[in-house]
Amino acid sequence: MIDIKKHSLYKTLEFDSSLSSIFTIYLKKFWPLFIFSFLGIFIIQMIMYQLGFFELYSISDPNEILRVFSTLMNKIVILSVTSVVVYGVLNTFLINYLLKSDFEPQVNFGDLLIESIKKYALHMIFFLILSMLMVLVGMFLGVIVFVVGLFAAVLYLGTVLITGGTIIVAEEKNAIDTVGRAFLLTHKDFWNALGIFVVFILIIMLASLIVSAIVAIPFVIMFFDNLSETGNILEAFNFHSYDLGIWLVVTNSIVAAIVYPLYSILSVVLYFKLKFVEDQKGLN
Repeated sequence: MIDIKKHSLYKTLEFDSSLSSIFTIYLKKFWPLFIFSFLGIFIIQMIMYQLGFFELYSISDPNEILRVFSTLMNKIVILSVTSVVVYGVLNTFLINYLLKSDFEPQVNFGDLLIESIKKYALHMIFFLILSMLMVLVGMFLGVIVFVVGLFAAVLYLGTVLITGGTIIVAEEKNAIDTVGRAFLLTHKDFWNALGIFVVFILIIMLASLIVSAIVAIPFVIMFFDNLSETGNILEAFNFHSYDLGIWLVVTNSIVAAIVYPLYSILSVVLYFKLKFVEDQKGLN
């Protein structure tokens, strides 16, 4: 277990300094975070491609989309299990890297990956499953209380559970204990944590739109090429699989890998902010 109190983030973090720390760490450690995120997400995208999910991109007829989707239903379980496992390992590795690299700038990535898989990955996978189930139940209950309740449930559970990944690695807890610990820790300074989470999500949404727009440029070119050939807008959207192919796998992976590490950084920064507040309150 790492010595939490010796980490550089273990200090007073206000609203603005918390957000600043997230993006400072992101820029400072961008390449390792991006490369490993890309590799993990690329695996998921390739599985989607091999299972046939990318066929949906090349269909413009709603009836045909439903028909193709119905044939993929039996493959959703395979994709879901694979995604949870890969994201569990990836999230564990990124958080472990963010914690350990503060003490050892030249970390051994191979050893770090093995440690992440052996010690924390299984707990992280179960935690992700529990989190998804809790969010789904919260969303269902939120719908009952109208749309406002839906958003409130998502924001509340998102704020509470985002620190869970760091709790698993930093405090070496199992998935079930982590859920309880996340609720306890977050409520040490809930409203501040909620504000940081909401602003972070808004920034991520804007950043994702910008990155997606840049990466979508080749598809826009393909659309206008098809439009000039067919003269029909609906047919212009009908990209052939050979037009998309591996290019779509790579672009999707790039976009996701640029954004995904920020969630791990938020988990780490928010954990240390709340942990410091908790310890200070314990001293008073």
